[in-house]
Amino acid sequence: MGKIRDTEVKKSPRTLILGIGNPILRDDRVGHLLVQILRSRFSGPGIEFQETSKAGLNLAELLAGFDSAIVIDAIQNGGIPGEVYCLKPRAFSSQKANQSDQHRTGLLQALELGKSLGWPMPEDVTIVAIEAEDATSFGEDLTPAVEKAIPVALDKILHLLESRQEQPDETPVKKTRTKQSVAMKSVDFRR
Repeated sequence: MGKIRDTEVKKSPRTLILGIGNPILRDDRVGHLLVQILRSRFSGPGIEFQETSKAGLNLAELLAGFDSAIVIDAIQNGGIPGEVYCLKPRAFSSQKANQSDQHRTGLLQALELGKSLGWPMPEDVTIVAIEAEDATSFGEDLTPAVEKAIPVALDKILHLLESRQEQPDETPVKKTRTKQSVAMKSVDFRR
């Protein structure tokens, strides 16, 4: 909370929607593509959109100062291509790094690095991961399985955004989800 002339001002929570991946590799670009779609469809107070291929200190700098983050990335875990997962970073803290989870371990390292430098890092981080079929071939087209996963991923991200926008209510009334806090514009996601 900041003060302006002895008047308390409540700081609005800031959420980063971050697409990670390589924009010139087929399914690996899905994080970038989803952020581009979200940027054109959604708006809300305190929501910012970024795309990156960076790791380490550069990734930590992007995350610093946000209260929460939704990180969108392709993964190759041997699952069904196009499967969409919502995960927390702690799910990977005990995993050994390998070729298929470099982005996730890079995210964990960036969060830890930022905290060790005393930077205000997001306390609430969710990874929306899409199982890739081909994340190593050059190209701008997604594989059919990952392309079909786009609406599912968008729905999961919208749900996450709505839950972050809801304010605590002091009355013991059951809350229902509303789309008023996150405005949606109608845009076709296919290019």
